[in-house]
Amino acid sequence: MVKVSKFSYDNPRFKNLTNRGSGIPESVEQVVKGVIADIRERGDEALHEYMKKFDGSDIDEIGLMVSDEEFEVAKKSVSEEFKKSVKEACDNIIKFHKKQLFLGYEETYDDGVVLQRKYKPIESVAVTVPSANGALISSLYMNLIPAVVAGVPNIYVLSKPRKDGTIDEHLLYVADYLGVRNYYKICGSQGLAAVAIGTETVKKVDAVLGPGNNYTQMAKKLLYGQVKIDSLAGPSEIAIIADDSANATFVAADMMSQAEHGTGFEASTTFCLSEKKANEINAEIERLSKENNLVDATERTFENYGDIFVVDDIEDAIKAVNMIAPEHAEVICESGEEVAEKIVNAGAVFVGAYSTEPVGDYYCGSNHILPTCGTARFSAGMSVNEFMRGYSVIKYTEEALKKNADSIIKLAETEKLYAHALAVKVRK
Repeated sequence: MVKVSKFSYDNPRFKNLTNRGSGIPESVEQVVKGVIADIRERGDEALHEYMKKFDGSDIDEIGLMVSDEEFEVAKKSVSEEFKKSVKEACDNIIKFHKKQLFLGYEETYDDGVVLQRKYKPIESVAVTVPSANGALISSLYMNLIPAVVAGVPNIYVLSKPRKDGTIDEHLLYVADYLGVRNYYKICGSQGLAAVAIGTETVKKVDAVLGPGNNYTQMAKKLLYGQVKIDSLAGPSEIAIIADDSANATFVAADMMSQAEHGTGFEASTTFCLSEKKANEINAEIERLSKENNLVDATERTFENYGDIFVVDDIEDAIKAVNMIAPEHAEVICESGEEVAEKIVNAGAVFVGAYSTEPVGDYYCGSNHILPTCGTARFSAGMSVNEFMRGYSVIKYTEEALKKNADSIIKLAETEKLYAHALAVKVRK
């Protein structure tokens, strides 16, 4: 399934990897444009029609929002082991994210001028959480916790209801645990359009975020500007640097962890120093896939973007990983700390044999919402800052204005903005 080859920058498999895109068909854009326009024009009527058409949900029958009773049922139905795991994971993530809060600052000058930088949370956020192929509980708390820590006062969640009109109890438990009970039974491009535009019953928000299928991502793209979005999330990816000391089973399992998402556009790559180690890892992938019934879940991704490259030295591997700019980078080497310091383009870097990527996905405290498809070259993962608005406060004195007026006037007149200059002149 996985291709083993000698690394070079001209290797067709490496070029295939670096040219990989999000995989959203152009036809999706036309569909989503139509949905957004219809929601804008007809509001609830269109939303309810699309929920029936696309998701088989009758909002008039099941209700728009999750009820308090449904939350109470969910709290009683999930296991104590699940509750314990959620508490531990959320506590770790909250602790780590509290360190990200911007506190603001103030500068005072001799002429009495005071400049301040302040940060306030945005007013409202909607988080979409897919549930068609299993409740993505980790995606929910990874999105909610930064907003909660930032102090966003109005937080909403969107999920596809089940056939009986209910939402997965594990998702409801997580939302309730984090103090969020505004839970819509809507989803997809129509759900995002509804919260971004506002309808008769759906409140308009300031930001929309969360994972989803091609239609969800396209909706975010088309709604950007009307609302803030987190990112256009592409398929998952991992790039591993493994020297000859690396445990082949560990590397194989980590490659499989990203391949199993199953769209075929995920990327799972390892850079090795020897063909022997590359073949050991490949053999372990085949063994683990068969023994754990994961062949069907991983083979499509491995065929398209599954590679083990044999490099001449670690520096080649580092350069290649920085070119890929992966969502996740793992370093399983004897000189792991040194190598990790040189990886500058990655959503998150996992250092050491036991820093397996799933600890970041679920538990350790960092956020698993990360840039994909090479965007780690210029963007960062989810943080509390996504939910904060920064602005400046200027307190200028008469003394300072008169002292600096000529310079301000000169700059404004150079740009031919004479009214700007006049606003200063009248105060001289």
